[in-house]
Amino acid sequence: MDSYEETHETWNRMAKLYEEVFMDLDIYNASYDQFCELIGTEEAAILEIGCGPGNITKYLSKQQPSYKILTTDVAPNMIALAQKNVPNATFKILDIRQLHTLKKLFHGVIIGFALPYISKEDTIQLFKNVYEKLYSEGILYISFVAGNYKDSGFIIGSSGDRSYFYYHHIDAITEALLSQGFIIKRHLEVPYKKRNDTTEIHTILILQK
Repeated sequence: MDSYEETHETWNRMAKLYEEVFMDLDIYNASYDQFCELIGTEEAAILEIGCGPGNITKYLSKQQPSYKILTTDVAPNMIALAQKNVPNATFKILDIRQLHTLKKLFHGVIIGFALPYISKEDTIQLFKNVYEKLYSEGILYISFVAGNYKDSGFIIGSSGDRSYFYYHHIDAITEALLSQGFIIKRHLEVPYKKRNDTTEIHTILILQK
Protein backbone atom coordinates (compact mmCIF):
# COMPACT_ATOMS: atom_id res chain seq x y z
CA MET A 1 0.00 0.00 0.00
CA ASP A 2 1.48 3.38 -1.00
CA SER A 3 1.13 6.55 1.09
CA TYR A 4 -1.75 7.90 -1.02
CA GLU A 5 -3.75 4.70 -0.72
CA GLU A 6 -3.27 4.53 3.05
CA THR A 7 -4.20 8.20 3.45
CA HIS A 8 -7.34 7.77 1.35
CA GLU A 9 -8.43 4.77 3.40
CA THR A 10 -7.87 6.77 6.59
CA TRP A 11 -10.09 9.58 5.28
CA ASN A 12 -12.78 7.09 4.43
CA ARG A 13 -12.71 5.49 7.89
CA MET A 14 -12.56 8.82 9.71
CA ALA A 15 -15.22 10.65 7.68
CA LYS A 16 -17.68 10.96 10.57
CA LEU A 17 -14.99 12.36 12.88
CA TYR A 18 -14.02 14.93 10.23
CA GLU A 19 -17.65 15.97 10.09
CA GLU A 20 -17.84 16.40 13.88
CA VAL A 21 -14.66 18.50 14.00
CA PHE A 22 -14.89 20.66 10.87
CA MET A 23 -18.54 20.92 9.79
CA ASP A 24 -19.31 24.01 11.87
CA LEU A 25 -15.83 25.57 11.95
CA ASP A 26 -16.26 29.21 10.96
CA ILE A 27 -12.74 30.68 11.08
CA TYR A 28 -12.37 30.53 7.28
CA ASN A 29 -15.75 32.06 6.41
CA ALA A 30 -14.33 35.52 5.75
CA SER A 31 -11.97 34.03 3.16
CA TYR A 32 -14.86 32.20 1.46
CA ASP A 33 -16.68 35.54 1.29
CA GLN A 34 -13.69 37.06 -0.48
CA PHE A 35 -13.68 34.16 -2.93
CA CYS A 36 -17.36 34.83 -3.72
CA GLU A 37 -16.73 38.56 -4.15
CA LEU A 38 -14.00 37.88 -6.70
CA ILE A 39 -16.17 35.38 -8.59
CA GLY A 40 -18.76 38.06 -9.26
CA THR A 41 -21.00 35.91 -11.51
CA GLU A 42 -24.28 35.03 -9.78
CA GLU A 43 -24.87 31.66 -11.43
CA ALA A 44 -21.22 30.67 -11.42
CA ALA A 45 -20.07 27.10 -11.99
CA ILE A 46 -17.92 26.19 -8.98
CA LEU A 47 -15.74 23.11 -8.44
CA GLU A 48 -14.71 22.02 -4.97
CA ILE A 49 -11.84 19.53 -4.79
CA GLY A 50 -11.47 17.45 -1.62
CA CYS A 51 -14.80 18.41 -0.10
CA GLY A 52 -14.67 16.26 3.04
CA PRO A 53 -18.11 16.29 4.73
CA GLY A 54 -19.22 19.27 2.64
CA ASN A 55 -18.57 22.14 5.03
CA ILE A 56 -17.27 24.59 2.40
CA THR A 57 -19.92 23.73 -0.18
CA LYS A 58 -22.61 24.15 2.48
CA TYR A 59 -21.37 27.65 3.31
CA LEU A 60 -21.09 28.67 -0.35
CA SER A 61 -24.57 27.34 -1.08
CA LYS A 62 -26.06 29.40 1.74
CA GLN A 63 -24.24 32.57 0.71
CA GLN A 64 -24.81 32.13 -3.03
CA PRO A 65 -27.79 29.78 -3.66
CA SER A 66 -27.51 30.35 -7.42
CA TYR A 67 -24.07 28.75 -7.64
CA LYS A 68 -23.90 25.47 -9.54
CA ILE A 69 -21.41 23.50 -7.43
CA LEU A 70 -19.71 20.24 -8.39
CA THR A 71 -18.30 18.79 -5.19
CA THR A 72 -15.64 16.06 -5.30
CA ASP A 73 -13.65 13.86 -2.94
CA VAL A 74 -11.70 10.63 -3.22
CA ALA A 75 -13.40 9.05 -0.17
CA PRO A 76 -16.89 7.57 -0.73
CA ASN A 77 -17.84 8.09 2.93
CA MET A 78 -16.95 11.78 2.71
CA ILE A 79 -19.14 12.13 -0.39
CA ALA A 80 -22.00 10.36 1.40
CA LEU A 81 -21.82 12.84 4.29
CA ALA A 82 -21.54 15.81 1.93
CA GLN A 83 -24.63 14.67 0.03
CA LYS A 84 -26.52 14.56 3.32
CA ASN A 85 -25.27 17.98 4.40
CA VAL A 86 -25.74 19.76 1.06
CA PRO A 87 -28.45 17.93 -0.90
CA ASN A 88 -28.72 20.65 -3.55
CA ALA A 89 -25.13 20.27 -4.83
CA THR A 90 -23.77 17.78 -7.36
CA PHE A 91 -21.27 15.20 -6.14
CA LYS A 92 -18.62 12.99 -7.70
CA ILE A 93 -16.02 10.61 -6.28
CA LEU A 94 -12.78 11.84 -7.80
CA ASP A 95 -9.07 11.54 -7.03
CA ILE A 96 -7.46 14.98 -7.12
CA ARG A 97 -4.90 13.58 -9.55
CA GLN A 98 -7.69 12.83 -12.06
CA LEU A 99 -8.98 16.39 -12.40
CA HIS A 100 -8.05 16.39 -16.08
CA THR A 101 -10.85 13.87 -16.74
CA LEU A 102 -13.56 16.48 -16.06
CA LYS A 103 -14.98 17.84 -19.32
CA LYS A 104 -16.37 21.23 -18.27
CA LEU A 105 -15.02 24.66 -17.30
CA PHE A 106 -15.62 26.55 -14.06
CA HIS A 107 -15.77 30.16 -12.90
CA GLY A 108 -14.16 29.18 -9.60
CA VAL A 109 -12.25 26.29 -8.06
CA ILE A 110 -11.86 25.89 -4.32
CA ILE A 111 -9.35 23.52 -2.72
CA GLY A 112 -9.60 23.60 1.06
CA PHE A 113 -6.69 21.79 2.70
CA ALA A 114 -6.17 19.13 0.05
CA LEU A 115 -2.60 20.26 -0.72
CA PRO A 116 -1.28 18.82 2.57
CA TYR A 117 -2.09 15.37 1.19
CA ILE A 118 -0.41 15.53 -2.22
CA SER A 119 3.25 15.69 -3.15
CA LYS A 120 5.14 18.64 -4.59
CA GLU A 121 5.08 17.10 -8.07
CA ASP A 122 1.35 16.38 -7.93
CA THR A 123 0.69 19.90 -6.61
CA ILE A 124 2.42 21.45 -9.62
CA GLN A 125 0.38 19.21 -11.94
CA LEU A 126 -2.79 20.13 -10.04
CA PHE A 127 -2.20 23.84 -10.63
CA LYS A 128 -1.75 23.15 -14.35
CA ASN A 129 -4.98 21.13 -14.48
CA VAL A 130 -6.93 23.77 -12.53
CA TYR A 131 -5.70 26.52 -14.84
CA GLU A 132 -7.01 24.58 -17.83
CA LYS A 133 -10.40 24.03 -16.13
CA LEU A 134 -11.01 27.71 -15.35
CA TYR A 135 -12.69 30.24 -17.57
CA SER A 136 -10.69 33.38 -18.35
CA GLU A 137 -10.37 35.45 -15.15
CA GLY A 138 -11.64 32.48 -13.14
CA ILE A 139 -10.82 32.33 -9.43
CA LEU A 140 -8.81 29.71 -7.52
CA TYR A 141 -8.89 29.35 -3.72
CA ILE A 142 -6.34 27.16 -1.96
CA SER A 143 -5.46 26.62 1.69
CA PHE A 144 -2.54 24.70 3.18
CA VAL A 145 -0.07 24.54 6.04
CA ALA A 146 3.17 26.26 5.06
CA GLY A 147 6.35 24.59 6.22
CA ASN A 148 9.49 22.74 5.24
CA TYR A 149 8.76 20.07 2.65
CA LYS A 150 11.44 17.87 4.21
CA ASP A 151 9.33 17.67 7.40
CA SER A 152 6.54 15.86 5.51
CA GLY A 153 5.64 12.38 6.69
CA PHE A 154 3.04 10.15 8.27
CA ILE A 155 0.99 11.51 11.15
CA ILE A 156 -0.93 9.17 13.45
CA GLY A 157 -4.34 10.07 14.83
CA SER A 158 -5.83 9.07 18.18
CA SER A 159 -7.42 6.03 16.50
CA GLY A 160 -4.04 4.80 15.27
CA ASP A 161 -4.88 5.53 11.64
CA ARG A 162 -2.12 7.15 9.60
CA SER A 163 -2.15 9.77 6.87
CA TYR A 164 0.78 11.23 4.98
CA PHE A 165 0.99 14.99 5.54
CA TYR A 166 2.91 17.25 3.15
CA TYR A 167 4.20 20.65 4.21
CA HIS A 168 4.62 23.08 1.31
CA HIS A 169 6.88 26.11 1.45
CA ILE A 170 4.99 29.29 0.61
CA ASP A 171 7.67 30.39 -1.87
CA ALA A 172 7.46 27.09 -3.76
CA ILE A 173 3.67 27.31 -3.94
CA THR A 174 3.59 30.93 -5.13
CA GLU A 175 6.34 30.27 -7.69
CA ALA A 176 4.40 27.32 -9.11
CA LEU A 177 1.18 29.35 -9.29
CA LEU A 178 2.76 32.45 -10.83
CA SER A 179 4.69 30.43 -13.40
CA GLN A 180 1.43 28.78 -14.42
CA GLY A 181 -0.10 32.21 -15.07
CA PHE A 182 -2.15 32.90 -11.94
CA ILE A 183 -2.31 36.34 -10.34
CA ILE A 184 -2.44 36.50 -6.53
CA LYS A 185 -5.43 38.57 -5.40
CA ARG A 186 -5.45 37.74 -1.68
CA HIS A 187 -2.89 36.27 0.73
CA LEU A 188 -4.38 35.47 4.13
CA GLU A 189 -3.09 33.75 7.26
CA VAL A 190 -5.54 32.28 9.75
CA PRO A 191 -4.51 31.01 13.21
CA TYR A 192 -5.92 27.57 13.95
CA LYS A 193 -5.97 26.28 17.52
CA LYS A 194 -5.20 22.57 17.64
CA ARG A 195 -6.48 20.09 20.19
CA ASN A 196 -3.18 20.18 22.11
CA ASP A 197 -3.66 23.96 22.63
CA THR A 198 -0.92 24.86 20.16
CA THR A 199 -1.66 27.30 17.35
CA GLU A 200 -0.91 26.54 13.72
CA ILE A 201 -0.93 29.16 10.98
CA HIS A 202 -3.00 28.22 7.94
CA THR A 203 -2.20 29.94 4.65
CA ILE A 204 -4.90 30.90 2.17
CA LEU A 205 -4.27 32.16 -1.36
CA ILE A 206 -7.00 33.43 -3.67
CA LEU A 207 -5.88 33.82 -7.25
CA GLN A 208 -7.17 34.82 -10.67
CA LYS A 209 -6.43 33.20 -14.01
